[in-house]
Amino acid sequence: PHTGRLALYLLGLQATCPPLSPHRSLVTWLKYYLEEDWTGSRQRGHPITSHYQYGLGVLALCVHRKRVREEVVRRLLTAQHHGRLGHGGTTVDAEAVVALAFTCLERRRLVGSGLAAELRAAAHEASRNMAEAQGPDGVIGNIYSTPWALQVFLATGACQTEPAFGRATAALLENLEAFGTAATMAQVLPVLHGRSYLDIASMRCGEEPDTLTPLDMEPPPEVPGNKMVQLVVECPLPWCYELRLYDRLVPVPAAASLLDVLQAAAALEPRDFRFHTRDTPQGPFLTEVLGLEARQEKRNYWQILTAPNTPLQMGIADYRPQDGETLILRLSEW
Repeated sequence: PHTGRLALYLLGLQATCPPLSPHRSLVTWLKYYLEEDWTGSRQRGHPITSHYQYGLGVLALCVHRKRVREEVVRRLLTAQHHGRLGHGGTTVDAEAVVALAFTCLERRRLVGSGLAAELRAAAHEASRNMAEAQGPDGVIGNIYSTPWALQVFLATGACQTEPAFGRATAALLENLEAFGTAATMAQVLPVLHGRSYLDIASMRCGEEPDTLTPLDMEPPPEVPGNKMVQLVVECPLPWCYELRLYDRLVPVPAAASLLDVLQAAAALEPRDFRFHTRDTPQGPFLTEVLGLEARQEKRNYWQILTAPNTPLQMGIADYRPQDGETLILRLSEW
């Protein structure tokens, strides 16, 4: 099921104030996907995709003023109560999206009063969890999760009293260069204007000026020359007996991204480096290196660091390493 992608498309479509007719069938499809998404994995108690995508689906339906069955809402409530929202993605992202969906359903009065009270309490609990997840650098989860957390503070009103809101906003402003794709821009732009996705539901479309114009994108300028990047792969216990599995200097063009570095390493002789990625709305996500796959059930992932130990806050297609920089791919536990 394309739950998350269709939900994001419908949120964006509603924000452009379109005529009513073109997207009615898409809303119906989203309702269908929500049922299919859950039915395929009912025995495990979570959707086929993820709670993040499932929460996005409920949020999109709410913004379009469509009711969802109480059972659908309670699936997310149960997952939050049992700490299972991290399935299929980061916990901060999933909990934030679910909190926005809960707040929307309560405010739009699309659920009964008893369930509305439960949703209000759950959304405020999520807001507290966002604050507790904040790191010393102000980031909540990671830099891409931070806009979601800020949307929760804005939607629940916690932005008025929660000190984490100001620190997270400052961290966001210091890392705006990380938001270079359409999907990540769409997450951060509402926050920079003091808004959340919930505000789409209350837009007065008749008052919106027709000011959208196509953006004439120019290709990035060519950077002459080459650079050398040291690529290191680490796999600590309990997954590997040998920590350092790969350590090699990789020559690439001066403008190369980290993804370009990985592709260049895979082309070097002898061909002893290989990797796989998965496409996401935020760009390619590293899933496998040297045949070692990061798996949800093992609670591990491929962490990317700049030496000696600084986690990378940008996607592999967006980050452009410096000449002589050492990049570490480390299988890590979350």
